[in-house]
Amino acid sequence: MSSNESSNYDLRNAEWDGVGIDQWEPSKWKQWKAKSSASYEGVKIEREYLRIKHAIRQANSALSLERVKVKLKLTSAKTIGLQGTFPCKPGDVGKNGSPSKQYTISFGFAANDVGVKTAVVKARELDLLLMTKQFRWTPELLGKQAQKIFFPEQENSTKLISEWIEDYQREFWKTHEQNRQGIRTWETHYIRHLKKLPQDVPMSLYAIEKALERTKPNTSGRFFLVWQLKKFCEFCGINGLKTIDAYATPKPYPTIRKVPSDAEIIQSFTKIGLPLSAYASKDNLTQPEQWQWAYGMLATYGLRPHELFAVDIEAFTNPQNTFHVVNLNPSLTDGTKTGERSCGIPPLHPHWVELFDLKNVKFPYNEGKLSNKTAKLYIRFRVTNLGFRPYELRHAYAIRGHRLQVPIKTMADYMGHTVQEHTKTYQRWMNEDANLAIYREVVIHRQGTTKEALKARISELEAETQALKAENATLKALLIQHQLGEMLS
Repeated sequence: MSSNESSNYDLRNAEWDGVGIDQWEPSKWKQWKAKSSASYEGVKIEREYLRIKHAIRQANSALSLERVKVKLKLTSAKTIGLQGTFPCKPGDVGKNGSPSKQYTISFGFAANDVGVKTAVVKARELDLLLMTKQFRWTPELLGKQAQKIFFPEQENSTKLISEWIEDYQREFWKTHEQNRQGIRTWETHYIRHLKKLPQDVPMSLYAIEKALERTKPNTSGRFFLVWQLKKFCEFCGINGLKTIDAYATPKPYPTIRKVPSDAEIIQSFTKIGLPLSAYASKDNLTQPEQWQWAYGMLATYGLRPHELFAVDIEAFTNPQNTFHVVNLNPSLTDGTKTGERSCGIPPLHPHWVELFDLKNVKFPYNEGKLSNKTAKLYIRFRVTNLGFRPYELRHAYAIRGHRLQVPIKTMADYMGHTVQEHTKTYQRWMNEDANLAIYREVVIHRQGTTKEALKARISELEAETQALKAENATLKALLIQHQLGEMLS
């Protein structure tokens, strides 16, 4: 066999009597192709491969008797590696979250007798490190993988990611209040994403990369993880910007919501008040009329679902509240996104207050945590099959404001937003039908389609103005008579 042929020769494809070389019993290595010419170079290479497999099997049997858990493995025709269960590599996670995982470590030991002996010594060494819990992943053990991992030379080189997160949390509370809103911010926008990092390994670029690989591109999960990792790396003093940017994808648009029309909202008011099951317990249970009152409040005032439990009922039912304005008390929800409004919330359809009988307060059964109360609203909407969720009533309120030509700044105040947030978030849900309805109401109905119609409308307005002036003059005369009567008396 020429040197060129031997370099391209793959002995793993060798067969004898219809049996592949890897299925051949290694202890019978001398019998491999015994009937062929012994001078054939390929046969010698194949027999040597089988002999080394047999030697590795014997070495592993001896290691098992010594209760050494790290074993030898022929990783290729020319090299021997070590296989065993080790602590997870930086950035890796075992099955079902296990801290350990089976790995094959390549040391480049040659597949010969010297390589077998050297590998046995190394197997015993690694097993001792595992037994004494002193095993650590080093660049030597990781090989090419070590090039991706950041191994700082400072004292904190062994500082685990979980310890970094604890320090990061302490830094977070220096600039945030420890109330419900602050806790929610930490849990939703910080720790929720940092949990995707392996907790019991040192901070490294490899750990960051593995966490990013577990998220799908063009998802909100990937977008917010990238955003948070940039801040976290800056805090840890790791220059991971290049690695993180390689996985960055734009923030995806949310799925289109089903925003009900005003007619659908009125129809669903009856539907959500369906009777309870005859087998339902009547104790500590929200009754149908209570569901209807809650539904009517959400629909009429565009409240966030949890804000229903922050309504100032006493102010709402006050007889002097002739405009039926709703005010919120943020303390009732411990600061959960209710206190941004600078004014009360009026009904854009005032007749809905009477239609839904909202002044006859029938508050839902409201014991338990705020999250549980809100969840019950979502469940009720789902089980009654309304076709939309509670939050869609808020979107309908926003669109209703645009249809009624309420200024954007005013609508943003009613809904507790900045103008930018209101425009970005809520105008997205205005579909073609809503835009056409606004055009019809604003352009067609209010302005007229012709100059003649416009002139007629102007004449009507002038007549109304004259009538109002006459009425105003009459009222002034009556007022003067009344004042004179009081003075004379």
